[in-house]
Parts: sequence; C-alpha cells; structure tokens
Amino acid sequence: MQSEYRVAIVVLPNFTLLALSCIVDTLRLANRALGREAYRWTVYGLHETVAASSHVSILPDETLAGAHDGEVDIAIVCGGIGGHLYNERPLRAWLRDLDSRGAIIGAISTGIWQLARAGLLDSYRCAVHWDDLPSFSATFPLVEVRSEIFVHDRRRLTCSGGVAVVDMILYLVAVQFGIAQADSVADLLIHARIRSSDEKQRGTAGSPQATPRTVRRAVTLMERNIEVTVPITEIARDIGCSTRQLERLFTEAFGMSPKRYYDGVRLRHARKLLVETDVPLSDVAVQCGYPSQAQFATRFRTAFGKAPLRYRLHAHR
Repeated sequence: MQSEYRVAIVVLPNFTLLALSCIVDTLRLANRALGREAYRWTVYGLHETVAASSHVSILPDETLAGAHDGEVDIAIVCGGIGGHLYNERPLRAWLRDLDSRGAIIGAISTGIWQLARAGLLDSYRCAVHWDDLPSFSATFPLVEVRSEIFVHDRRRLTCSGGVAVVDMILYLVAVQFGIAQADSVADLLIHARIRSSDEKQRGTAGSPQATPRTVRRAVTLMERNIEVTVPITEIARDIGCSTRQLERLFTEAFGMSPKRYYDGVRLRHARKLLVETDVPLSDVAVQCGYPSQAQFATRFRTAFGKAPLRYRLHAHR
C-alpha cells in the first residue's frame, strides 16, 4: 500500500474558496490523525494571484507553468463561477500527461469542464452540480453525468461541490488508509456522518423541506421533460392528484401556476445553454420545447428582458 500521496490542487479564477478549504483542511487533519505527513499538497494557479468567487485573493504555491516540475499522485481542479468559460491549453496538456502517468484526476464543481475538454471524462461517470447538469450534458454527450454528491470511477474523482468535498476527501482517506482513519478525521471536523458516493444531491426540486412531496415530484417530471413537454393534466395524473389540487399546491409553494413554473424551468434551461454552450439558437429553442425560434425569442425576452442572441453576447463579453 502506498504510504504517501502528492496532491496538486489547481484553482481556476473565481474558484470556490469553500472547496479549497475543504480539501486542504481535511487532508491536514488526515495527516494529524495518521501521525505523519501522508498527504503533501501544492496549490497551483493560472496566474500568480487568483481571486475566489468570494472576492478573496490567494497566492498559489506555484503557477501552472511550474506544475511539470514535480511528481503528482492526485490532481484536483477547483472550479467556481464561470468555470466553464476557461479553456486553458497548458492545463489540458498537463492533465493528460498526469493521466498517462497513472495519476488520479479529479475536479470539483465547474472544474469538471476542464477535464471534459481534455477528453478525460469520455465514457466515465461524473458528478455534476444539479445547476450545471443541463448545459454540461448537452456539451459533453460522451460523459455519463450523475447527480450523486461525488463519483469515483476508475482513476477519476469528481464532486458536485459545496460541503460534499469533505465527504469526497474522507472517502479518499478511507480508501487509502482505512475507514477507521477516515472516521477519526470526521470526528476532528465535527462531521457527524460521512456520506457515501451513492447519495444524491437534493437541489433539483428546491429544498426538500420547503415544498410538499407532491410538488417536488411534479417539478422533477418537468425538469426531466424539457424538450418534449408534458401536459399539466398528465403530470397531475402521473403523481396521483387532480389538476386543480396541483394548481393549488403550486400557488401555495411558488405563487404561480404549474404551467408558468414549467415555462420557467424551460427558460432557465435555455439561459444556461445560451451562456455555457455554443448551441445554435434554433437548437436551443428545440431543446427547450419551443416549436419555433420566434416563439422562443418572444418568451425569453419577456422573462429576461433581452433577446436570446443579445443575452448570449452580453454574457460572453
């Protein structure tokens, strides 16, 4: 069994500071629990100073240009707001080189876009944050997207983000040094329960405690049927309630009818496709269930105040 691991953490611009803290502090406490330096990490940035999404700037240990100088057992790319916009050729080349040398390649939140663009997730299962699922799956059809909090598939380790990063690193500690050591680290973190990789994210239908189960089931059906929309009467029948009851429940939960909420689901999906992909406008309309590009443009302008093309151009400035 390997006794020491060298970890490279790449922080992209606007990375999530929480993710970096969860990695570093969990590894630090793993070293404390093990009584030795089992994990050694280096933080790399694309530039000498990198600003997090919380507007806190950090000084990485090295820039990516120096990443080729040392051996790496585990590489983790930390993304955040706008992480899908970065497409750094040196980063892709470095990740492919590490993969060829047998390293574990990982990513958190929108860091997965960098792995996917490098071709390192084709035919792999990958954890994707629920808010990124539509645009990521549309952009990378060869990747098996999953809604679990994190996924370990062969030498790929991906995490949806947030505090699930702690669970992923504790899982890594358990695999490499045993569950007893992982439990000790969890105790130091006051982390009551280590969640497993088969646990689902719970963000697609809003807060589970905030809306009735019937409404959550209806929302799930809507989110799964965007391109080919399902009549509200059919949704009500599928979840075992009357159309009138569903209307009342949606009004109480969201202050709007199921039809209007469904339109919002489709339009939010369209907005993500416009901002995060290069899918043509005509295809965006089709993928969001609109019979014509003109109708889609009218609905989108009403909802967001700009025509789809103008919205895309503004987002990419």
